[in-house]
Amino acid sequence: MSTAKPYRIDVSDDLLNWIDNRVKTARIIPDVVHAPNEEWADGTPTAVMDEIVAYWKDKYDWRSVEKKLNDTFKMFTMDIKEADEVISLHFVHHRSDREGAVPLLFSHGWPGNFLEVEELLKLTNPEDPKAQAYHIVAPSIPGFTLSSSPTKTGFTLANIASTYHKLMQGLGYTHYVAQGGDWGSFISRSIALQFPDACIGVHLNFILGLPPSAIRHPFKIMSLLVRWFTPEEKKKLARMQWWMKSESGYSRIQGTKPQTVSYGLLDSPIGMLAWIREKLESLAEPDFVWDHELVITWTILYLLSGSSWHARIYKEGIATITKEVLSTKIAAQVPLGYSSFPQDVGYIPKWWAEGSVAENIVLWKEHGKGGHFASVEVSDALIGDIQEFVGLLREKGSSAKWEAVLKAGASGKY
Repeated sequence: MSTAKPYRIDVSDDLLNWIDNRVKTARIIPDVVHAPNEEWADGTPTAVMDEIVAYWKDKYDWRSVEKKLNDTFKMFTMDIKEADEVISLHFVHHRSDREGAVPLLFSHGWPGNFLEVEELLKLTNPEDPKAQAYHIVAPSIPGFTLSSSPTKTGFTLANIASTYHKLMQGLGYTHYVAQGGDWGSFISRSIALQFPDACIGVHLNFILGLPPSAIRHPFKIMSLLVRWFTPEEKKKLARMQWWMKSESGYSRIQGTKPQTVSYGLLDSPIGMLAWIREKLESLAEPDFVWDHELVITWTILYLLSGSSWHARIYKEGIATITKEVLSTKIAAQVPLGYSSFPQDVGYIPKWWAEGSVAENIVLWKEHGKGGHFASVEVSDALIGDIQEFVGLLREKGSSAKWEAVLKAGASGKY
């Protein structure tokens, strides 16, 4: 493993000119007429695309955005050997100046990216001087945006988790807390399963689980069989079922033919924009407004990868997720916290999670507002839950493990 190298985004003029030319010559096809409130039924509507593409043509300035990103995020890369690959892993790393800061590993998913961590960076220096402070580490998934891609198939969630763990060790964080949603939730769970001595706790804002064991949890499986759910649980489970039935076509395509779909997406900025924008709409609160500049920036970051791995994670991940993550409960030595947001689409009730996800659930919060991208939509709620969760780790965990994580935070590098 190499040392960390400072990184600044610097898109070549050639690539930027190619993107600009594609946008300027884009053809936005007409949509059919939909019934009221059904405009998104077939994908991103023409009216939405016309507006955001016009913004991209006339107002969006990548060089200005690029400067803002470089000024906002302290970024690095580190070459990490995992399996028989060497990944140049891109990551954000903001160290706190406060004594007693805790290393926090933030893991994003698809179609998100490392920019999702922006609001959490305030945790390095909370307004309340008595509040827990953190050293924030936010990697880009291998093959996503600014991290290099594996060269062969078989690079699974367990490999991504191991790569992240090696990053934390390379930064001097021998003990840390993991946090994630979407694919980041499974990566975080894999870290807890593979490295329970290093990961002192895992907090999720997306959760799925296999049915509890009928032998070990007969009453839980009976509740599942007779659909003994509260009204709120039924509502959230119904939303998840709706998503799987009506909104998950992208995962089937990416999970079966990731290379083919990537030719179209990586060769068409407008195609990638529509692909991402559609998912953002259905994963957030209806009144949440996705800023045009933000969505275009997310799109460009995916174009920069030049890789099919943004799609390939669905093939590699879905094929191995049961064996690597879902089939094993997180041991009691790694406490778990969970934050549920109503517009998210990954949910199981607490009693279900107790039977199949983790032995030691110390925090379970169900919020009344928010969606899949909690750190973007409702960052204060997520930050509050992280603070509460880590407070419980300090209160209920062993003093030796807490001392170890504080020592790790103090000895971190870069």
